[in-house]
Amino acid sequence: MRAQFLDTIAGGLGGKTQMKLITLNRSPQVWAALKELNDSTWPRFLLNADVRNWSSIYTVFQRFQLLVLDGCNLVAAGLSVPFEWNAGLPPPSTIDEVVYSARWPLMSTGVLCALGVLVRPKYRRQGLSRTILLEMRNLSQKYGLHGVLAPVRPSLKHEEPEESIESYADRRDETGRLWDPWLRVHEELGGERLGFTNAAVSVNGSISEWESWTEMQFRETGSYCIPQGLVPINIDLKSNRGAYNEPNIWYYHRVDP
Repeated sequence: MRAQFLDTIAGGLGGKTQMKLITLNRSPQVWAALKELNDSTWPRFLLNADVRNWSSIYTVFQRFQLLVLDGCNLVAAGLSVPFEWNAGLPPPSTIDEVVYSARWPLMSTGVLCALGVLVRPKYRRQGLSRTILLEMRNLSQKYGLHGVLAPVRPSLKHEEPEESIESYADRRDETGRLWDPWLRVHEELGGERLGFTNAAVSVNGSISEWESWTEMQFRETGSYCIPQGLVPINIDLKSNRGAYNEPNIWYYHRVDP
């Protein structure tokens, strides 16, 4: 069924090539392409977030990185790490906590924590994000984990940076579906919304660093909306610092291990 679904997507792209889905440990030489996809997908400032051990996804946790190849080209990926957690506990406070504590094998009950789904612009709106999330659930089940825990970064929240994450997450269209496309996918696939974090990742830098990351100029102390920022950043000229705390929404997809 998996191959058939990917064949359908390939056919929608013209049917010239055959898509396939593998994990990074089956093709470790692709790690450089995966890092390039990661670095080109996130906003530049997020590449400087306070997340320890992020590079471990390319080395220690290769078996948990899903890759979608169109011929020999990496076109999409699902990043995840195994994490000790169960549904009776509150979700983690930060993504740094998850990545820093990730290990394999786990010592107790665990889940797969979905760190991100990356899709090249040309291949977006083809259903690949939904496919990868489903495959993350299958991967979780394969390794005897209890589900997928995801700190979800809403795909269109940057258009409303001054709206609270709680208010934004409840937006629905006239049919009753969640307004944000990525939140909608999680809900329609049976994900359970667990709560919010106002600082899933934090980015701190000097004024010159922020001006480089955003291609903006900051001449006064205050709050500024930045490109692709889910909330404004706080700029303090006196201390020469800019601080950004990104909100995410925790969703949990249960599976039978």
